[in-house]
Amino acid sequence: MSNLEDSSRRKRTSLWPVWVAVGFPLLLIALEATPLAPDLAFVLLGAPMLFLAWAGVGVFAAILSIRRLLHREWRRAATSLVLPLVILGAGLHFIGFIHFCNDAGDTVHFYLRRPAYVNEVRATPPNGNARLVTINLGGMIWSSRGFVYDESDEIMRESLSQSAAWKARAQDSELGCGYWAMPILGPPAFTRHWYLASFNC
Repeated sequence: MSNLEDSSRRKRTSLWPVWVAVGFPLLLIALEATPLAPDLAFVLLGAPMLFLAWAGVGVFAAILSIRRLLHREWRRAATSLVLPLVILGAGLHFIGFIHFCNDAGDTVHFYLRRPAYVNEVRATPPNGNARLVTINLGGMIWSSRGFVYDESDEIMRESLSQSAAWKARAQDSELGCGYWAMPILGPPAFTRHWYLASFNC
């Protein structure tokens, strides 16, 4: 019985590289969903330290994988190799990886705070125009992230196709600095007219 328990325990512990490979992006997404994400101290100190720790664990997993290959433990070697390969893939596509984690975290944040944001939109008088509301989550001096509620959906049009009225209203918001936007993913009933945006100010 003790041999079976020992074997079962070893099988469970051999999966830790997979959990770390999946868990780290999930941690970044969870942190991005909190108010901590735009904090300069987190961006300059916390995030790089997390990446260094992830890379360090990846190096350990790579060494462990080599040792297991030498002992002909093929399955356990393959499991250990998952983490270094994921880290290598994330490193080769670092900007895309960061954008994915940021966008996913901001989407989670949106769903958690959606009732408050909907109330903010409802409290904004339309004044005869389609509502255009920006919600800035914060960021650096030169760039920030947030959400845009655009009842006319002109935010996704080319500049030449946007109406003069929309441009005038956008100019008085964070959109006036320049922006990048994409529709928030999810059921249309919850995400219609809502956009995830980066503001150049």
